[in-house]
Parts: sequence; C-alpha cells; structure tokens
Amino acid sequence: MSFAIKMKDYDEKMTGKKVPLPEITSYDQLPLVLTVQDVARVLKLGVGMVYELLRSGELPSRRIGARGQFRVTRSDLIRYIEGESFAG
Repeated sequence: MSFAIKMKDYDEKMTGKKVPLPEITSYDQLPLVLTVQDVARVLKLGVGMVYELLRSGELPSRRIGARGQFRVTRSDLIRYIEGESFAG
C-alpha cells in the first residue's frame, strides 16, 4: 500500500536552517528505523505528541544507546498508520 505525504520545509534543530524534505509516496521510502523527529514529520504531529504515543505504548518503540533514545521501526509505524492494534 502506498501513501503520499507532502512534507514542508522544517527547521533543522541543530542549525536553525530550513531543510527541504522529500515527498514520501510509499512505505518503502521510509527508513528501517525512525527517530522521534522522523515519526513526527511522517504523522504530521508535534514531537511532544509522539513522545506521548511512545510512552503510552500506543506506538511501539525501542530504546537504544546509553541515553535510551526512542526509535520506531518502519513496520511498527506502518501498522500504527493502518490502525492495527498493538495490545496483548
């Protein structure tokens, strides 16, 4: 299944410069593992809302590294977008 998300320019957190994002037209274009910022861009949500989804378990994630940064797999994000349940 493919989908189109027209992405607008966003502020690059580290530089403050505008960086254009490509238009995503299929799930295959998503990286295998996404950061919280990537998920926010795809879902068109704020980063805070994405953190709420991750902490509640509504959107599954893995914590990696010494600082325990959240990462979401492409397959879990696709399941979330398509409305599949992650319960039990």
